[in-house]
Amino acid sequence: MTTSDTLSGYQQPPASERRLLRRNRTNRVAAGVSSGLGDYFGVDPVLFRVLFATSAFFGGAGILAYLLAWAAIPEEGTERAPIDGWVAALRRRRFPVWAVVIVGGLILWGVAFSWWVPGPFFPVVAVVVLLVVFFTRREMQTPSSPSVAPTVSLDKDAPPPAPGPEAPWVRDARAWFEESREAGRQRRRRSFPIRMGVLVTLVGTLTALGIADAVDGIQFQWYFWTVLAVLGAGMLVALVTRRWSWSLVPLVIPALIGAVAFAGSDTSLHDGIGQREWKPVKVTDAHYRLAFGQGVLDLRDLAPGSTPTDIDVTLGAGQVKVIAPKSLNLTVQTDVHAGQVEVDQDHGEHGQAHGGVEFTRTIDPPAGATGAPVTVKVHLTNGNLTVLHE
Repeated sequence: MTTSDTLSGYQQPPASERRLLRRNRTNRVAAGVSSGLGDYFGVDPVLFRVLFATSAFFGGAGILAYLLAWAAIPEEGTERAPIDGWVAALRRRRFPVWAVVIVGGLILWGVAFSWWVPGPFFPVVAVVVLLVVFFTRREMQTPSSPSVAPTVSLDKDAPPPAPGPEAPWVRDARAWFEESREAGRQRRRRSFPIRMGVLVTLVGTLTALGIADAVDGIQFQWYFWTVLAVLGAGMLVALVTRRWSWSLVPLVIPALIGAVAFAGSDTSLHDGIGQREWKPVKVTDAHYRLAFGQGVLDLRDLAPGSTPTDIDVTLGAGQVKVIAPKSLNLTVQTDVHAGQVEVDQDHGEHGQAHGGVEFTRTIDPPAGATGAPVTVKVHLTNGNLTVLHE
């Protein structure tokens, strides 16, 4: 059983009497958005101009709203808005959807979360949501063909009514997304052998390096350089065979960061991981090594010697702490790839703290120190060094 909308008091106006949301060509100040909205809602366009101008001071919401309205509302005498052409062009050129999303997100982040944003971001979010809901209604952009009033079925088993007409950009965006997703599936299917070959090679190579490192020790930086070499060879093969896979690119970023961070370091996993405490009691040359963690060189129990002594400390990443009595004739020479050197944990008048990349520093003995000189050479790749005189 069906009944007409007229039974509920609603009377659909004829198509010839329907108002269309269009940007005005004549009565306009900028792009004709305010005058078009005024004509559609039957109010003075000045109301919308004042609304856009005042809301511009709330996080730039008014400016964003005007730009979105200009992009989404067709000009008078036309059927397609600027956004319809943009989405159609992106779809025609098969531009990746994910790339558009990333670029749009970066632009939104730069505009909305920059230090110069004049107000809170919430009004901007509200404007975007309202405008997206408002302008995706196709009946506001394209005149409907004359037809009888739609009917509403009271039968609970009746199928749901068909969705209303869509804006061109919504339809193109949906088709563009589906085409992009299908192209991505085909690309992943074609590049599957390359991806699996690269992953198997990486696992096998890193396993071999780990075994060799456990037996004799391999510089930790070679793990990253090996990953970069395998990924580079795999991407080169993918380019030559036209089986490119974007899934290999994210692996390059941490490998490149690791290669740069540990460049020039001779530490290896064979040197150990965790916390180490070295407490020499006799004056003798020594070399202490640690791959990752905290190394504490405690010289408070070191017996005075009669000859100069050299102690080397090498750390890949973490913290080195040198503790020595104030009476010890101690010189600390530092070679830091990236990190900070702090003396006596005091940033005041008597303390010193330095940090940076690729810097060296020499910490002279405290005033009044006696005995044979002891030199501690610290080779730190990434982390911080603390020298305490007690």
